Amino acid sequence: MKGFFVNCVAFAFMLFASSDLFGQSQERSFGQVADSLVHKTRFDQFPESDAIILSNIGKVIIASNGKDPFTANYSVQRIIKILKKDGLQDADLELPYFVFEGNSEEIFNIRGYVYNVEGETVTKQDISSDHIYDEEVTGSIHIKKISPPNLREGSVVEISYEMTSPLLGNIRDWRFQEEIPTLFSSYTFEYPEYFAFRHSAQGFLELEKAEKHIGSGKTAFRNLGKYNTVIHTFEVRGAPGLDPEPYIDNPQSYGSRVEYQLQSIQYPNSVLWEYSSTWNQVGEKFLKGDDFGEILNRGGYAASIVPTIVGDAKSGEEIAKKIYYYITDNISWNGGVGIYPSQELEKVFKSKSGNAADLNLLLVQFLDKAGLSAFPVLTSTRASGILNPATPVMYKINYVLVALLLQEKTIILDATNPDLPFGFLPVKALNFHGYALIPGQFQWLEIGNSIPNSEVTMINMGISEEQLVANIQQNFYGYGAAIVKSAIRSEGKEKLEERFREELQDWELGEIIWENLDAREKPLVQKYDLTGNSGLVVSGEFIYLNPGENLVFSDNPFKQEQRIYPIDFIYPQKRQTVINIDVPEGYVIDEIPKGMIHHLNDKGLLYSYRISTPAPDKIAIVVNFQVNQTLFESGQYPDIKEFFDAISQKQKENIVLKKGQ
Repeated sequence: MKGFFVNCVAFAFMLFASSDLFGQSQERSFGQVADSLVHKTRFDQFPESDAIILSNIGKVIIASNGKDPFTANYSVQRIIKILKKDGLQDADLELPYFVFEGNSEEIFNIRGYVYNVEGETVTKQDISSDHIYDEEVTGSIHIKKISPPNLREGSVVEISYEMTSPLLGNIRDWRFQEEIPTLFSSYTFEYPEYFAFRHSAQGFLELEKAEKHIGSGKTAFRNLGKYNTVIHTFEVRGAPGLDPEPYIDNPQSYGSRVEYQLQSIQYPNSVLWEYSSTWNQVGEKFLKGDDFGEILNRGGYAASIVPTIVGDAKSGEEIAKKIYYYITDNISWNGGVGIYPSQELEKVFKSKSGNAADLNLLLVQFLDKAGLSAFPVLTSTRASGILNPATPVMYKINYVLVALLLQEKTIILDATNPDLPFGFLPVKALNFHGYALIPGQFQWLEIGNSIPNSEVTMINMGISEEQLVANIQQNFYGYGAAIVKSAIRSEGKEKLEERFREELQDWELGEIIWENLDAREKPLVQKYDLTGNSGLVVSGEFIYLNPGENLVFSDNPFKQEQRIYPIDFIYPQKRQTVINIDVPEGYVIDEIPKGMIHHLNDKGLLYSYRISTPAPDKIAIVVNFQVNQTLFESGQYPDIKEFFDAISQKQKENIVLKKGQ
């Protein structure tokens, strides 16, 4: 089983097309872009876009050349219009391909033109070999990079290329949506009747065409002669760009696309060759593979190491924590993802560095040698998309986690972040579910943290000489603590404090004190003093005070009237802010806001604002914000927008103090 093709989708093939924008016929000859398109400066359908894909046409035909075996033959065209300076980079292409000994892909016949307006004339410049580069990412993964020359606002870029691939089990998906809008996209997939593919589609766009036809082919391979083919054709028009929106970190995961996964091949008078068409088969291949399961099983070296790490720990969770903290403290993640170890795990342990698979499979080995039940979990990073339990698409699997099965619970672990406590996963790995490779009982597990991310802020506030004076202590547990620790490690305390001062430009910041920087089981404590008049207005005999204007957020992040993407808060959160205010001498409390409790989806989102006056010169505010449900469908967007609108309005309410008699 080859271990490197899984990263392909990260580069997202940008397949291309033509449309009736170039005349009524879509059979436009390459190199004949209409002058009117080059002169055009605006598209009413997408008036704010920096660039637009005018057409995007791709074809994949599985065919045989003479007596040669069948290969996947890609032909791709693409035309893009640059409308603004910020769209210049959208014309670049990165085309990944795989290089294996005797089994490589080849990209060839790259052609292209850049069209510009010079005065009243349209010029046409070749994209030559000088503008095409090849980069080796790993020994097996290469990228062909195309950087069109002489780009400017108004340029039209036309590119075509072909690729042949013997990797029939790794058919590239076709994406109807990219970061910028696409006016027309068409995809055709044709394969011989001897092949069985599983087809899946996702996204929110309506396909204007989804047709299936029967065609024909001919080959001398295996003396097959003539044969029937299956042809699938899809078209989409007016696809909006996958614009970033709040609480959706990877819109590509929800973009419209089609995928094909090879299930089997059976030639006439031949046996059936089955491929990994079920998740159980995928799991078996991994556990039996010499580049995964066999390496994982070679853990004898760890038998003498683990007891020195575990010490006198008794319970399963105590033992697991000792091992987790030892590996994350002593073995460094080199930034690489993937599902295959780069070398024998004993060498990883000795070198004290490795990729994500190295570290997490090492964690499985050590937990196993400690007598605990720990197993690998196949999954994908958030950037790679979501795994479909019904369809094992191999190139999407690009990450491996650890499932620790204790008697009372299952804990998912990841050893790549030295700042996260036991039970917290890095955000890159929080991708809904993963496939646990438990021998004899493969199963899907929900991927999440065993503990909510939490933040508690205590503010003691007073008013002196028409300025607010605040003493603040923040306790972070989870991601907030990890961010601070990582920043201190990479840039130092002084630079972090300087950056903090820049962000708090309306305030005078005192010294910042951090506590528990080396204790992951305890909250990181951050203490500092602030002086300023933001949120304070003195007018005549009144003081208007708004100490909680930015307690949950500075402004409602949900501004659009409609939304097509789900709302993904990623992980559960608990945030509490306690504010104690001393009323200045000579003033009395004239007016305070009312309390409020607001929740959505049976407390899936919860906000509470409580205010009291424990003494005539004291005001106490307690604000709680919780995210208990992390994913909401787009149909609930109006309710979520209203929920955050209500919080925004509450945050704007003032406390009014009045001079006493």
